[in-house]
Amino acid sequence: MGLLCHGEHNHLKRVLRLRKGDDILVSDGKGNLFHAVIQEVGRDETRVRIVEKVSWVPESPLEITLIQGIPKRRKMEWILQKATELGVRRIVPVATAFSVPRLSDIQWQRKKARWEQILREAAKQSYRGRIPTLEDILPLTEAIRRFTGEGNLFFTPDGQMDLKACLDSFPETNKITLIIGPEGGFDMSETKLAADEGYRLCTLGPRVLRLETAVVKVLSILQYVLGDG
Repeated sequence: MGLLCHGEHNHLKRVLRLRKGDDILVSDGKGNLFHAVIQEVGRDETRVRIVEKVSWVPESPLEITLIQGIPKRRKMEWILQKATELGVRRIVPVATAFSVPRLSDIQWQRKKARWEQILREAAKQSYRGRIPTLEDILPLTEAIRRFTGEGNLFFTPDGQMDLKACLDSFPETNKITLIIGPEGGFDMSETKLAADEGYRLCTLGPRVLRLETAVVKVLSILQYVLGDG
């Protein structure tokens, strides 16, 4: 047996209008999906009976951490949504030399709650069994040192290699960390630190891309070449 409470219960009851006996998919939050049958739709919770584990695996084999410079306005919400659909495991919003000013604690808690809701909805829409982890905002320099992994890519117009060359020299690992900047890019000290910490400095070709286009391009190519397509 299992329980659905709060937002999931309300969505099931008031939006989907599901009832006792209906079949649904539920997640354990660890990358697994299960077929379940609704046993009871109560006032504050829904009881379900787990029938069997779904045989197909919804999670990518890649463990991607996206370190994302916070963009202007509400572009970050769109990036969170698409990054979830494209299999990212962890998202680290960072303040860079050219990004938006740092938020107060109260502002961040409100924004984080909103962003986590977007991640949940995107995970549900794309049938993911795992909701990406959203880290607190960090300075880029701290994020570089904390999340450097086995395969690290730093995207800048001044990069030394294009993405194909970066991937051709990539280590055999499924643990990948990407750094993509805000609209203004990075300053020289940030780029140097990334290089010193072992990041490959990559470009995305001769055309200047919008930030959100760059994110989707990188993640799509990584899943095609190294992941599950």
